[in-house]
Amino acid sequence: MNVFLVVVAVVTLLLPQETYRRCPPEGNAKRSNAKELNVKKNRYDVPRERDVVTVSLANLRAMAAPPDGRYAEGQAIRTTGYVADVRIGAIETCNCKEKDHWLRDTHIELTDDPMRTNDKTTFVVVEVTPRFRERKKRNGRDWSQRALRDAFLGRWVTVTGWLFWDDMHEDESAGSGNRHVWRGTAWEIHPVTDIVITTRPRDTITSSPTRQCSGLTADGRRCSRNTTARDGRCWQHKR
Repeated sequence: MNVFLVVVAVVTLLLPQETYRRCPPEGNAKRSNAKELNVKKNRYDVPRERDVVTVSLANLRAMAAPPDGRYAEGQAIRTTGYVADVRIGAIETCNCKEKDHWLRDTHIELTDDPMRTNDKTTFVVVEVTPRFRERKKRNGRDWSQRALRDAFLGRWVTVTGWLFWDDMHEDESAGSGNRHVWRGTAWEIHPVTDIVITTRPRDTITSSPTRQCSGLTADGRRCSRNTTARDGRCWQHKR
C-alpha cells in the first residue's frame, strides 16, 4: 500500500470540510447575513478539551444576546440536560435546501426539568449537522436522525459543541413577546461535536420525582431512561 496516499487520506479527513456533497459552508443563501449564519452553522472543527467551558441550561437561557452575553459566540461549550424531543430540522439554505434527512440538521431540545417537557420556554436547542453526521459515521458512530432519537430521547445527556446565536429564531424565543414561542433562547449549541448519556445533575430540581425505567433493552440490559409513570416504565416500554 502506498504510504503517501494513506497519509494524504488521513489528513484530508482531519481538515475542515469546506464543501460537503456539493454544498458550500454558506449553503445556497442569497442574503449576506444568511450566508454568515450558515458558515457558523457548518463549521467542522472539534474543540480542544482545554477550551471547553461548562455552562448550565439555566445560564444559557438567561444569557443576553451578543455581544453582551457572558460567553462569546463561537466559544466551545458543554451543557447537560434532559432530552425532551429529537426531531428533523427544516429544509434550510445552510444545507442547500436538501430534503433527505441525512442532509438536514437534527434538532435536540434540552430541558432541565423532565416534568416540563411541554413547556417549550425551558428548551435549549442543540443541533447535529450533516457534516458531523458524516464525520461520526466515519468513526463508526450512527448519528442518523432515527439513531439519535432512539439513543437519546427521554435521557439525560451531556452535549459539547460550539455556542451559536441563531438570530433567525430570536423572535420565537421566550421573552420575545410573540405568541409563537417554541424555545427558551436563541442561543444554541450548533454544531454539536459530541453527545453522551449521563445521569441527572444533583443540583437539578424537578417538579416530580423520577426513577429509572424498569424495562429491558433488546440485549437484556435495564433501560437507562427516567420515568414518573406509576408502572415504572418509560414511553418505549409501556405494556
